[in-house]
Amino acid sequence: MSKKPKFTMTRIQGLKPRPSAYYEWDSTGQRGLGRLGIKIQSSGQKVFVFRFFDADGKAQFITIGKFPEMSLSHAREQACEYGALLKQGINPKVEAKRLQVAEETLERAEALKGSVRQLFEGYTNSMKAEGKRTFDAVLSSLEKEAYPIVSPDMKAKEVTADHIKRILSNLIIRGAAVQSNRVRSYLMAAFNYGLKHDNDPAHMEQGVLFALTANPVSVIPKQTHAEKPGQNWLKLPYLRELMTTFSDAHKVGTLIHQLLKLVVYCGGQRPYELLANRWESVDWVERTLLVPADLSKNKREHLIPLTDTSFSLLRELYHQTGICTHIFPKLLRRQYSPNEHILSSSLSRAISYYRKHNPDFPYFVARDIRRTCKTLMGEAGLSKEIRDRIQNHAFQDVSAKHYDRYDYLNEKRHALELWEARLNQEDAVSNVVNLR
Repeated sequence: MSKKPKFTMTRIQGLKPRPSAYYEWDSTGQRGLGRLGIKIQSSGQKVFVFRFFDADGKAQFITIGKFPEMSLSHAREQACEYGALLKQGINPKVEAKRLQVAEETLERAEALKGSVRQLFEGYTNSMKAEGKRTFDAVLSSLEKEAYPIVSPDMKAKEVTADHIKRILSNLIIRGAAVQSNRVRSYLMAAFNYGLKHDNDPAHMEQGVLFALTANPVSVIPKQTHAEKPGQNWLKLPYLRELMTTFSDAHKVGTLIHQLLKLVVYCGGQRPYELLANRWESVDWVERTLLVPADLSKNKREHLIPLTDTSFSLLRELYHQTGICTHIFPKLLRRQYSPNEHILSSSLSRAISYYRKHNPDFPYFVARDIRRTCKTLMGEAGLSKEIRDRIQNHAFQDVSAKHYDRYDYLNEKRHALELWEARLNQEDAVSNVVNLR
């Protein structure tokens, strides 16, 4: 029988289908190293195969690839690799299976690597679980600023410091250096979450691994020049004017006016901790308002004594909204919602309306109200410690954090009564010495 020639493209293309599949073999002139072949199906499809004989003399076949999608030269290279394994005494079929399993394992592991979207959502979901009310705003900010630079489907581990620089640079270029620091802190926290995520047993069932080895934000500096402590506050005559005329401005309703007055008469409480509070937190007998731990910024409950004015404000509000769960319910179609409170942005919007209505009034924003109260209470002679306790600042010394559980209710009540007298233009100077 004449020896068949080596494979050529022309020869392979000329192989015709038969009623049943058959093989044609390449001629290499080497024995014991297997042979490249091509299987011609009855349908006409052609597939490269590698044939060798195992230790028992049984023919073994490995599919290499379809023709013409796989070129002849590529098929020969693969066949040579299998032949080299045979020369080393390694079964190429077993080795090919091992490599396939390893590749599939790697692909599955790669598929589990979390995306930027999963990182951001995982981080903000953890914020939500911890009771941090800003989780939604943080996610919105991350999506708005980061996605134009990094695709939400990009693997989180592929994000570099250069990506972070470009995200923050966009903010700085448009004059939002302070916001760039906020976004930087969000990104830093998100990637720190990702660094700990893979080893946290609480996340084992999620099927997501971020495989982060470093935080790409850590090498990016803050814009320190942009971070200046707030200095703006209203002098007492302006604060009194504001509390008197607030609802005169277009679009500023009486409910927001009452919120402003309650914030001030209670010593500059955080607006959210009042507007999201519930009627069940009011003790009408003891004349107190409790800020529960789940509403408090520092996650510690805070008891506010009610002066005559703040108590009267709450009684007036109760006649308006007492059928609702919240003290400051949301207004829907001219009716108060039974289970929703007004938006946290309501006071800020109302202040914008007031400034527009009163262009000659000193400029201020919502956060300046708390600073105004703190400053004016200091002018009235109230000590910094009692002012901090009234505003529920977190005390960081060991004694305060772990041992001091006294609520200072009497001291806060006395201080707020002096503050109320000052707001109402009564003389309270003689009693100030008792608070020092």
